[in-house]
Amino acid sequence: MLTSKISPFILALALIFIPLYPKFPLLGVPGSFVSIRFEDLLIACIFILFLFTQLKTKFQSLSAPLPRSLLLYLAIGFIAAFSGIFLTKTASLSLGLLHSLRRVEYAVLFFAAFAWLNSLSQLRYLVRVIIITSLLVALYGLGQQFLDFPVVTTTNSEFSKGLALSLGPGARINSTFAGHYDLAAFSVFPLLLIIALLPISSLPGLLVIGAGMIYWTLLLSASRITFVSFFVAASALILLIRKPFWLLPLFSAAFLGVFFSPQLKGRYLDFITNHLRLTYIQSVSAQVENKDVNDVPDALKPPEVPEDRSFNIRLKAEWPKALRAFTKNPVLGTGFSSVGLAVDNDYLRTLAETGLLGLAAFVLIFLRFFKSGLPFVVRYTPSVSHAFIVAITCSVLGLLINAVFIDVFAASKIAMFTWAVMGLAERTKLLAISNPHAT
Repeated sequence: MLTSKISPFILALALIFIPLYPKFPLLGVPGSFVSIRFEDLLIACIFILFLFTQLKTKFQSLSAPLPRSLLLYLAIGFIAAFSGIFLTKTASLSLGLLHSLRRVEYAVLFFAAFAWLNSLSQLRYLVRVIIITSLLVALYGLGQQFLDFPVVTTTNSEFSKGLALSLGPGARINSTFAGHYDLAAFSVFPLLLIIALLPISSLPGLLVIGAGMIYWTLLLSASRITFVSFFVAASALILLIRKPFWLLPLFSAAFLGVFFSPQLKGRYLDFITNHLRLTYIQSVSAQVENKDVNDVPDALKPPEVPEDRSFNIRLKAEWPKALRAFTKNPVLGTGFSSVGLAVDNDYLRTLAETGLLGLAAFVLIFLRFFKSGLPFVVRYTPSVSHAFIVAITCSVLGLLINAVFIDVFAASKIAMFTWAVMGLAERTKLLAISNPHAT
């Protein structure tokens, strides 16, 4: 069948185009900051082709547990949107419908990847595509830092028009992504995949060099939560692939990363001093005679620690807003788009927009994903299929940690890529079970 022959190339096109093509708008959507981009047209074409192929098989691929869980979440999301638009009046018709359709768009690649991956040889091809694409993303990010490559971002309404900007002093790279948080979250996937492939690769030196470049971009993005989530997920991965002695170089990389990244170190120090209330050095007067600070000249007083604005905005504005929305309709929430552009916590966003039902369905997706991966964790063997499954499982774990502080599943590039590799991993599990001796 023609589709089975070209399907890996279609998936490869999506895995290349979505991370690499910057966020240039094609058409603006009236009444919102959202724009239609080339990636949306690509996903629309893939969706049409997917429907065409599934009509012939009577949607057989959708009968598996994980696709059903994802469909359940999307269905609850549409019901919640209907409720928010027509019952609680907390979401507008245009934005509520638009955001609901975008959630479907993000998930299309999961269904396509799950249905179209036909062999482990295709998986090996797609693994190479993911790693090479990630290296290109890293190279462009380093180019922004050192060679003044253009920056295209959507961090505000003006920038989202597709302006080509330069990286200002103290700014953090975003490479081809909408923002530095998105770049950092993406970097976790290829880093863990490379770690998992190292024991079985014939070119481990090249993989280490590639991992070093990607790790450099992670440091330059200076995302505190992603840095932590990466090392938690990487530690779990190293233990799962039975390489406990690799923990030492991993922790060394963490220490050196913080030491040689002034932005990352500064952001951690801000968090410690602002929220953990720890200080480092007493003033000279306190050390000598415990004088009252009011007697010390202003010039000798230690400078005030700058406020950790990003955390305070979450704590004092975005998270309370989401909780207030949840109380309006605890069962179904207030509908997609009802809590604005940012909540900076995917669980609170899901709770606010789709209620307890939506959050339960969302959690069910990952419970089933981890459950289906458990046999490959327990009986891990050094093969590409097992390495890919375990790497994506740990990457998703890292992303779920990330989701405590970032709306990762509402960020288009990250959401599309995540659902795509989860679909590949879930299909790989079935292929590995049916071909236990294949690598």
